Amino acid sequence: MMLDAKIAQKIADEVMNTLGYNINVMNKQGIIIGSGNKERIGTFHETAMRTIRDCAIYEVTQEESGHLEGVKPGINMPIVGRGGQVMGAVGITGRPDEVRNIGKLVKMTAELIIEQEESINNFYRHRNDKELFVTTLLSERSGMSSGEMAAWGSRMGYDMARSRVACILVPEAGCGSQGLEQMLERIKASAGHSKQDLSMVMGGAYLLVFKAVTGQTPWEIKETVEDYHASIAKSFEGKSVFSIYTGLFYPGIGGYRRSYEDALLLYKKGGDQGLHFSQDQLISKFYCSLDEERIAYMLKPYIQRLETAFGRGMAEAMITLRKLIENGFRYDRAAQELYVHRNTVIFRKKKIDDCLGSDPKADSNALVLAALLVEYYFDPGTEIKKM
Repeated sequence: MMLDAKIAQKIADEVMNTLGYNINVMNKQGIIIGSGNKERIGTFHETAMRTIRDCAIYEVTQEESGHLEGVKPGINMPIVGRGGQVMGAVGITGRPDEVRNIGKLVKMTAELIIEQEESINNFYRHRNDKELFVTTLLSERSGMSSGEMAAWGSRMGYDMARSRVACILVPEAGCGSQGLEQMLERIKASAGHSKQDLSMVMGGAYLLVFKAVTGQTPWEIKETVEDYHASIAKSFEGKSVFSIYTGLFYPGIGGYRRSYEDALLLYKKGGDQGLHFSQDQLISKFYCSLDEERIAYMLKPYIQRLETAFGRGMAEAMITLRKLIENGFRYDRAAQELYVHRNTVIFRKKKIDDCLGSDPKADSNALVLAALLVEYYFDPGTEIKKM
């Protein structure tokens, strides 16, 4: 890391505010780049140059300072970074016998500030690199080969041979980008979050975690994410503060984007708070795979037929159909959730059967058709007017 003027002035300000002595910070060329005396910034310090060259502490008395360029009485000490590299020098203005005892403290403080700045820079550098990496993973046209992407991930410390699935974590209460950053740090500190979990904030709306999994089957993924969700809850005082939308596992670099698309589909569909898994939403995946022509000639005619049959009651009919499917065609349960009489549900169901030409409860093909019609009707992108 290079000692720049911003860090040098931070060292000068913090040490002076704490100890009350004037501090000068010099770069490797012996130029003062940080000081309590702004007039000295940009000037050459001869003793600092000797300090940097010899990596040694030099004291300057009042008498000696008169024979040196840009030097006042005090002590000059080398600033040594990681690996023993001399990065510059720090000088304390004052009589050597007065400032000698605090010299080690000043030198240690300067080196500590530089180390902290380096850690912060490394953190943001890694985060920015990771965000660019994830953005590239999700791009259909990244311009990079799978091998190049795997090598990039490895450089950041991720084993790209590991299996991962996309998890979208949505807070139950909105908190903005800054709040999500803080929540992500708590999640990363939880026992269930691994260093192999690739995570970032996405657009201030949710967190994206490519969760490392040991098993690739839907039930093994479900078990892993359930444990992960429980671990996160523990880090938030036992509260379940996130809903998680999880995609399926797909192999290879391209699998990251496909898994994310699964999770994003679940997220956009919404639903109750809690855990949502792609394998539990196969109809939604099937519906999204239909092209416009199939939708136009397979689904729209049935929608029009239902609209003719129900008129202004179309919305209630479709909500009833959705509740019947969700509850396994248990009329009592659907009626309870709809706050209507059981006979009302049965009446609507019979009219729906007539429109479909079959009973979804008894005919598997009619059941799939009914489920697709529900997906189409409640799709935010459809042009059907909701009532």
